[in-house]
Amino acid sequence: MIVHATTHKVVAMVLARAERRSFVPLVGLTAFISALSMSVPVEWLVVAASLANQRRWMLIASIAAVGSAIASLGLYLAFHHFGWNLLLARFPDLAGSQAWLQATDWLSRYGLMAIFGLMALPLPFPKLPMLAVAGIYRLPIADVFVAILVGKIIKYLAYAYLATRFPLALRFFTEHGWIAASLTASREGRTPIVSPSVRGAGSERSEEARIG
Repeated sequence: MIVHATTHKVVAMVLARAERRSFVPLVGLTAFISALSMSVPVEWLVVAASLANQRRWMLIASIAAVGSAIASLGLYLAFHHFGWNLLLARFPDLAGSQAWLQATDWLSRYGLMAIFGLMALPLPFPKLPMLAVAGIYRLPIADVFVAILVGKIIKYLAYAYLATRFPLALRFFTEHGWIAASLTASREGRTPIVSPSVRGAGSERSEEARIG
């Protein structure tokens, strides 16, 4: 709970600096922290940051993808080096779960394309089991990172583009669960923080900019 509260405060502080030069690097750092702690959906961070500074939405999405991908690689490396010991110690309910079995099946069938697809598509599937299985299978580190990074760049660019160009479409997909799945999976009941800068950026079209 302390980590989650701290991360939300960091996100709010970053969004309040939307017009500063340090904004984009701060978004990348926050994406890294959020992905590593699994406390704030990076997709929501990308949408909020893009609305706060719409001129730089492509750079925001790309930097967020890099930060999030590095965090995901860190989780992968942990499982890669410590294997079952880390899995059973930190996530005793993960092994043998439906998500674990599904991740194992996808990796055995599609290899790295399974990781790429999971990262690129807004699937209602937790990412940790896939990273854990890939780490225990000891897939090539460089290949895993490229699959994660490219997938995240594609997805975050899509989120940022929809948020800045077609907010009503983003809201429609969110309400129908097509995009919202990756934002809300395993985080139900949490209320995102919207900084004053984001409220100001969307004041002219507040109804359109709301994403669910």
